[in-house]
Amino acid sequence: MHTKEYVGRYAQAEVVVSEPRRLLLLMLEGGARFLRGAREGLADGDLPRFMYHSQKAQAVISELLGTLDFEAGGEIARNLARLYDFMLFHMTEGTARRSVQHYDEVLRLFETIASAYREVLNGPADGASKEVAA
Repeated sequence: MHTKEYVGRYAQAEVVVSEPRRLLLLMLEGGARFLRGAREGLADGDLPRFMYHSQKAQAVISELLGTLDFEAGGEIARNLARLYDFMLFHMTEGTARRSVQHYDEVLRLFETIASAYREVLNGPADGASKEVAA
């Protein structure tokens, strides 16, 4: 078995056994990576690369949107839903216009949300835990 196959199996096993908080972090890391890949593919004129990464990023954002708990998350979950909807729409618009700027804007917004999630999931400095809406 090749190293790439081992890495793939390890990553798959990590997702299967991860607790929900760790899985959320993996999704956020993957979403940012896919958005960067889409942005780079678009900037380089590499449409197959752009489309692959763009579709993966949209799938991550759609999954994040679909897993929001509006009852537990209240206003935060509703605001996140609006942000996720905006990102999906803005990506669609960016694809139609072939606009790197649209993808830059979505990436900045996604990274801001991911950073906030990391801060909540990693907990405050005193070690107390918090729950999140998604």
